Amino acid sequence: MERVAIFIDGSNLYKGLVQHLGSDYRLNFVEFITLLTAGRRLLRAYYYNAPLPPEDPAAKAHQSFLNYLKRVPYVAVRLGRLERRADGFVEKGVDIQIAIDILRLAYADAYDVAVLVSGDGDFAEVVRVVQDMGKQVENTTFHALSSHRLAQQADRFYPLDDFPWERLRAQTPPQAPEEG
Repeated sequence: MERVAIFIDGSNLYKGLVQHLGSDYRLNFVEFITLLTAGRRLLRAYYYNAPLPPEDPAAKAHQSFLNYLKRVPYVAVRLGRLERRADGFVEKGVDIQIAIDILRLAYADAYDVAVLVSGDGDFAEVVRVVQDMGKQVENTTFHALSSHRLAQQADRFYPLDDFPWERLRAQTPPQAPEEG
């Protein structure tokens, strides 16, 4: 049975969920991961994001959400940081953490298939290197956030637009807002 590792760019997923389904949509992460795994053996799902600054009104809810994710079986939360810029904050360290984990786990032969939930074209070269090691890479994100270069490099691209979002809606109010 194929071994799958899932790498989720949290900011990219959240942005797509808000654009596609609205800011009140709450995702059932367990069902989402199950759908991405597609009957294969899950190694782990890695979720990457950066905590919001304490002065942000959503910071407490975001931290509660990250704490919730840390309790989901087979999910690892990896955090970058936000750096203040003149026009706000910019996420730092997240993309490099994703790249390192995809490569590190490929070199360790920990998975057969990587599922990359991101539309960031900068990952295309990482995908190529992992493929050269004999691994398969699937890429998924919303069409509006998709990089043609990344989608073309991946062994398989499937848009999140086509997912059964009503089935993936959290049934009960979560402990915190379900940021993607």
